[in-house]
Amino acid sequence: MKYIYLSHYLEDEIPTYGNNRVSLNITPIKSISKGDSANVYQFTMENHWGTHIDAPAHFFFNAPSICDFQAEHWIFKKSQVIEIPPEEGKFIDVDILQRHKINTDTDLLLIKTGFQRWRGKEKYSIDNPGIKSDAALWLRKNYPSLRAIGFDFVSLSSYTDRDEGRKSHCAFLDPDGNGNPILIIEDMNLQASLEKLKDVWVFPLLIKGIDSAPCTVIGVFE
Repeated sequence: MKYIYLSHYLEDEIPTYGNNRVSLNITPIKSISKGDSANVYQFTMENHWGTHIDAPAHFFFNAPSICDFQAEHWIFKKSQVIEIPPEEGKFIDVDILQRHKINTDTDLLLIKTGFQRWRGKEKYSIDNPGIKSDAALWLRKNYPSLRAIGFDFVSLSSYTDRDEGRKSHCAFLDPDGNGNPILIIEDMNLQASLEKLKDVWVFPLLIKGIDSAPCTVIGVFE
């Protein structure tokens, strides 16, 4: 078996939705170089920076948050990767998804666009692809095993159509919608060859009282 990170490292500067670079504000609290017995750091960040997973509470009051899911929810045994380059369509809708054979037992759908080549550039933050709300409704209706979707761009919502982006988030996450909510893993690192991907493990930062969380994602390869 081979194990590869499918999430980005958190660094002092992170590209985010609508903003090319934000800072973690990493501050040393204790330092061995200054005579302390250990190194200790403090950092500050928003919970939707870097690779992170959106739960229903991101858009719905009293909906499940990141800590309301059991550990087994984060282990995906039937992951599937589809490649949709930006030339195929900036806004991924039902028509585009139907060109790709999605297995009925897929529990995690990864969309590889190659757009992460712009990560760190302004284009990544303000000209990203998006997934339309009709795609969310179609996936929920037709793929009951699907628990999460992930992709290699900064947000489900294209910054060029934020209204549709909000509709799409709601369509994926609505706890009262048709079928189960589909969680959203944004800003993934899908640069590696994913041909022999077997399992995917997602490890969200479990902080009580917040809607969603940064996460580490590991791909298990044959």
